[in-house]
Amino acid sequence: MKKISFSRTELQVAPLCLGTVNYGSALPEKDAIRQLDEYVSLGGNFIDTAHIYGDWQPGDGPLSEITIGKWLKGRNDRQSLVISTKGAHPRMQAMEIPRCGNQDIQKDLDDSLSKLNTDYVDLYFLHRDDPRRPAGEIVEFLEEKAREGKIRYYGCSNWKLSRLQEANEYARSHGLHGFVCNQLMWSLAEINFDGLADKSFILMDKPTYRYHAETGLNVMAYMSVAKGYFPRRYQGETLPSSVTDVYQNSANDQIYRLLSKACEASDCTITDYTLRYFMEGHPFPAVPIASFDNSQQLREGMRSIDAGVDPEVMAQVTACKSF
Repeated sequence: MKKISFSRTELQVAPLCLGTVNYGSALPEKDAIRQLDEYVSLGGNFIDTAHIYGDWQPGDGPLSEITIGKWLKGRNDRQSLVISTKGAHPRMQAMEIPRCGNQDIQKDLDDSLSKLNTDYVDLYFLHRDDPRRPAGEIVEFLEEKAREGKIRYYGCSNWKLSRLQEANEYARSHGLHGFVCNQLMWSLAEINFDGLADKSFILMDKPTYRYHAETGLNVMAYMSVAKGYFPRRYQGETLPSSVTDVYQNSANDQIYRLLSKACEASDCTITDYTLRYFMEGHPFPAVPIASFDNSQQLREGMRSIDAGVDPEVMAQVTACKSF
């Protein structure tokens, strides 16, 4: 599998990142470990998790990191893998209280390394921001962790564009590396922000896209398949309000019609178009994060990497979006 070179790093990553939000919880540990094995056997090397995944209630523990750590412990290919995790997320019961102080970051990072059974994280994200802190202070602390060898590179997730710019401008002016990747909500589907239950999510928009185009900053897209909105609709499934509230709109109606017509006339699937969207023509490296419930879904997702989607259809679909 041809890998993508992340700009300003030595990272070579698979075009599809394996999401692990449900590992050890909705997806039992044994099944999750089997999925990790299959993903790697299909050529994948990019695995994303977070310290909050599986730790939704006090005492649950970071089940996703624990599961990945058990899998890593029995392998000898750590250097060929790119492990991404996130820390500094507020407590779920107190989302309004930031946890982005140095002590919070240190605690989460050390615990992540322990649970993952690894000495370092290839790509470490701050899962949320604390806008009360100067971004430069945070960058300096992350640089310290990089010098200690605990992280190779660092990025941000769900940070406002202005704060991302503040952090990387500070890094540039002080000769530091700065954030090398931005992880945010982005998909082929247009998103109804008002329909989101979690208003702390940061979405890809026109100004953010322009910033990435100008700087070449890498992007990882979570909820990249839009909760399966297009393929589930194509299969005639009755979608729950948690999906329709976020994705039902006129732009997506138009995208759906184009995708349906294209897939009826070719061997490509809607999933192929949904994932290939990130691999087609962006002026910066863009990698979708996708989670899978079973082996069939994983194989379909990995097959999409090499799917020969119609470029004219992709252009038409993209034109329906707001940026």
